[in-house]
Amino acid sequence: MKWREELTRDIRFGDDRDYIDECYDFRNASAEFSECNSNALKSAFMSIRDKAKLIVEIGVHRNGQESSTCVFLDNKLPETLYVGIDIADKKFLDNPSKNIHTIINKSERVFDNMNEIARLTGQSIDEVVIDFLMIDGFHSINQMLVDWEYTRAVKSGVIGVHDSNRHPGPSRFTKYLDRTKYDVQKCCGAIDDNGISFIKRISN
Repeated sequence: MKWREELTRDIRFGDDRDYIDECYDFRNASAEFSECNSNALKSAFMSIRDKAKLIVEIGVHRNGQESSTCVFLDNKLPETLYVGIDIADKKFLDNPSKNIHTIINKSERVFDNMNEIARLTGQSIDEVVIDFLMIDGFHSINQMLVDWEYTRAVKSGVIGVHDSNRHPGPSRFTKYLDRTKYDVQKCCGAIDDNGISFIKRISN
């Protein structure tokens, strides 16, 4: 699989411009995963749970029991493989008997991480299909472009993006994602909510 593709082809910039007063002051921003975020994620996940074979999450268990990770682990089927990627050690979550695994690595090491995911699935890297990809890593636009590489393995599944209201990377990325290629549903739009979005490819 050719992972280093020209990812900007998924971005479609318009004539509108982002003014400085629209930008989020993220210096004091919370990483909170709100109740609205949790409920929206659960709803999106439950819509595909019964057919989901692989969940991949970038940014793991950052809010303890109030995290996206717990939504997946509390609701996935036992046979569904969960793989979390984080620079911090989250091995306390690992439970091979329940198909729960974590990788300690930077998400930008896409090829290495995908090789490990392929090993866990017993497939080649070209055969891996991610049914639900959750992106909640570092919030720069460059990092979003890197993490977007994992979507090459998402065919008809769901891509979740946390912090998509005003954090610089997720908000701008989801705003300018090409709507002729992707359906983007933004949830939890309250001004004090970090927001969460769900993205699916539009079938040709």
